[in-house]
Amino acid sequence: GYKEVQAAGFAAPGSGYDLVVNATSAGLAGGVPAVPGSTVTGAFCYDMVYGGETAFIRWARENGAAGCADGLGMLVGQAALAFQLWRGVLPEVQPVLEMLAEPGA
Repeated sequence: GYKEVQAAGFAAPGSGYDLVVNATSAGLAGGVPAVPGSTVTGAFCYDMVYGGETAFIRWARENGAAGCADGLGMLVGQAALAFQLWRGVLPEVQPVLEMLAEPGA
């Protein structure tokens, strides 16, 4: 079954979430949202900012996140869909993600 979707503001974010998405601009300056660490404890945390080990991902791991991912997959996926719209061909996303994961990429 499906779980209820809940959202909360910064003033009283709560805890016990399955998924926490950082959609703030804090990561662009190397920061994290101003919420208690308990907000991410046990949750899978997704940072829309990409670049590997972002400040949010580091902070989430330090506060007991169950897992983390950055926004690179979303960026590549959106680019593939845009390419399909323009050219009528949907590129494969996985090879691009693997190439970007290589050292020095």
